[in-house]
Amino acid sequence: MRRVMSSKLAVPLVILVLLVIVVLALVIGWRGTPEVAGGESGRSSTGEVTGTSTPGPAPLSAWVRPATTDPVRYAAAFGTTIWTYDTAAHSYAQWQNVVSSFADSLDAPDSAVVARSMLPYASQWEALKAHGARAAVRNVTAAATPELQALARDPRAPKGWHAVLVRGTQDNVLDGAKTTTDRHVTVGVICRPQCTFWSATNELPQ
Repeated sequence: MRRVMSSKLAVPLVILVLLVIVVLALVIGWRGTPEVAGGESGRSSTGEVTGTSTPGPAPLSAWVRPATTDPVRYAAAFGTTIWTYDTAAHSYAQWQNVVSSFADSLDAPDSAVVARSMLPYASQWEALKAHGARAAVRNVTAAATPELQALARDPRAPKGWHAVLVRGTQDNVLDGAKTTTDRHVTVGVICRPQCTFWSATNELPQ
């Protein structure tokens, strides 16, 4: 009798456990879905597909991941994205997701973490938001310096690897007051032939 009761109880328990697993999987999958990471309608100004997985307008038109084989253009787009924000128009998570979308290299699974490390900390974002901060970048230039070109020619460098120094002038608004900051970032890009983010650092090439 006890065996019969135990078997009757086991079936609903198994069903309940399976339901919990399914619900958790759906929640995790939903949270992990990347948000829009391109320009308006998921396309760049030249009409190229930006590589986004979700259609619709991005919070900021400057946030465009180009589908390109040009490492210089790709690095410049990354720099523009990490230096452009508006605390009144988007969330910190949206900004992180856009930056992460630049990094989808199977050879560098942690590249998205490195890409996001170029952004302010979450606590810094909250402070910026409290002051209605926003920023835009202009005069963006990107080029492979002789030092970076030498690194790209190194036999130990991954196939299709390029390094680009990106510079720009960031116009900041904080509590309505405007300031200007010079920015630079050295971006590693893999192009085989489509480009994707590899790594980045705020240090100038040595």
